Amino acid sequence: MNRTTVEQIKERLPVDVVVGSYVKLDKAGKSYKAKCPFHNEKSPSFFVSPDRGGYYCFGCGAKGDIFSFVEQFEGLDFRGALKILAERAGVPLVYDQKADSERDRQFQLMELATVYFEEQFKKSKEVQDYMKSRGITDTSRKDFRIGWAPEGWRNLATYLKGKGWSDAMMEKVGLVKAKEEDAEIVDSKTAAISASSHYYDRFRGRVMFPITDSSGRVIAFTGRILKDDGKSAKYLNSPDSPLYDKSMVLYGLDKAKSEIRRMGYSIFVEGQMDLIMSHQAGIKNTVAASGTALGDEAINEQGVVSNLGLVRRLSPNVIIAFDSDSAGRKAALRASGIALSLGMDVKIADIVGGKDPADLVKEDIEKWKTVLRNAKPVVEFELGNVIQDFGGAEMVGKTGNANARKLPHAILERVLPLLARIESASDQSYFVGLIGDKASIPTDAIWQDLKMVIKKQKEKEAARPTSLSSAAQSTVSSGKASTNFNDGSMHRMDLAERQLFGIIYIMEKVSNDSPHLVEPAAEYRKQLKTIAGDLYEEKSAHAESIKNDLMFEAEEYFGTDESNWNRHMKELLVNFEEDVINVDLFQAMQELRSAEKAGNHILAQECAKKCQVLSMRKAEILKKRT
Repeated sequence: MNRTTVEQIKERLPVDVVVGSYVKLDKAGKSYKAKCPFHNEKSPSFFVSPDRGGYYCFGCGAKGDIFSFVEQFEGLDFRGALKILAERAGVPLVYDQKADSERDRQFQLMELATVYFEEQFKKSKEVQDYMKSRGITDTSRKDFRIGWAPEGWRNLATYLKGKGWSDAMMEKVGLVKAKEEDAEIVDSKTAAISASSHYYDRFRGRVMFPITDSSGRVIAFTGRILKDDGKSAKYLNSPDSPLYDKSMVLYGLDKAKSEIRRMGYSIFVEGQMDLIMSHQAGIKNTVAASGTALGDEAINEQGVVSNLGLVRRLSPNVIIAFDSDSAGRKAALRASGIALSLGMDVKIADIVGGKDPADLVKEDIEKWKTVLRNAKPVVEFELGNVIQDFGGAEMVGKTGNANARKLPHAILERVLPLLARIESASDQSYFVGLIGDKASIPTDAIWQDLKMVIKKQKEKEAARPTSLSSAAQSTVSSGKASTNFNDGSMHRMDLAERQLFGIIYIMEKVSNDSPHLVEPAAEYRKQLKTIAGDLYEEKSAHAESIKNDLMFEAEEYFGTDESNWNRHMKELLVNFEEDVINVDLFQAMQELRSAEKAGNHILAQECAKKCQVLSMRKAEILKKRT
């Protein structure tokens, strides 16, 4: 029997082994349990069943197999998860390029550009000497695929054109820019680009650092200028594109994630050089912000997990080690505030002397390690900065000190907003005591100010405008991240829904050669429409927009054997109906809680009846499984 790639991978990678490499599992009979990685909870409601080959969370409803878990946990599409798991299982992947979607071709284009930049690096002794002067070894250069974009307005564009790629596609992924109308562009040899060329290379005369997704696929670039002309930005980043959302990725995360899980904490630096030098020094649980932006929510409006949200899933503990200048410290405190709001335990590594991590590693690796070992909780770190700004510890509480009255206000403005984001009452109590002791301020006064700061933060968050639909709100509130593409335009599709549409598309595609499939395909689509109800048109339109991807996924799961399609459709329809009812039941329960809280007894009774009806429907569905 010709097994599919998915079947081969599942045979080699049991679900408990895969999930257990991401979260700590405890034995529970024949299954395993854990705290759900997809929503905050105090008691474990997340179960993994080796017998069924899947997982289910009774708290937020997240469920699936090893592929959907990796997709959801790492914020990847199916092909990204397939790449990771195939490499781990040692199963070779062979793609049929005829089935490639535009998104797949965009990945191919970015890979080709990366190879081009790498080849140009080998030709430039000047760039090679520069990297050596920065302490980067050739091994590190190859591991991080550092390249070179030579001077010239259309070097890359001309090369890619010769490979059959269009300017429009290059512009879409951020490799070229459209020339402004009537503007003449002159290259380094003062030869004007021909009037027929409407696009020019975005990156020129820059050392190129590829930015990858969690599976290692190149999605963007950061280019560092080699010769400063006083006009150009020192660093230039790719714009947001269908592949790249700067709030959804961190530089180096694909190489750091396993070490973050193993060490139990991450190290967050500013630049690519900082990260590469840290990895080169053996500290490989390091990620960088350069070329990206920090999302201030764990999950964005489309239900896609953010960059810090991904890091938090790997470990809630982070050390932030930004540059020691004022801009670096300001950025570190902003990053700390976001991380604290996501429930992370944040420390700050105090780098002094105007240096950055790359400088420290080059000078002395042990100095970098010492800085990390001496990292302080962010509240304690900023408290120390405030006290130092007002004359130092020896001046605190000193009679006649002109800054005595200003210090409490500075603590209110700079320290308490950080403390207010810490949820743990015991941690808050500890830091209130620390502030009181070091700043000579009564703790009662600190508690009063802290409560005021917390209240203001909650009011500000409540007033924040939102464009979330009710469906998206329920997705976010339940802690469900997207199991689909990381492009910010996708709505969440559960595994059963994706596979249903995928099989229907396959059946419809081959029905010309196999007329007997026309009727079953039409019947399956009719059943799907009945179950989805009013949401069918929206779901169908969304599925149509990613049709090639859904067909690819279904073929990888079920192969090309027609008997497999029919055999699985019955179970998939049951699973999909259960998913739809679970969403309706969740929303009904939310409405019930709101009605009870508001004292609206009539509405509460209506909601309770609705919950009862949905629960009965769910029970009927479960009977179909037996």
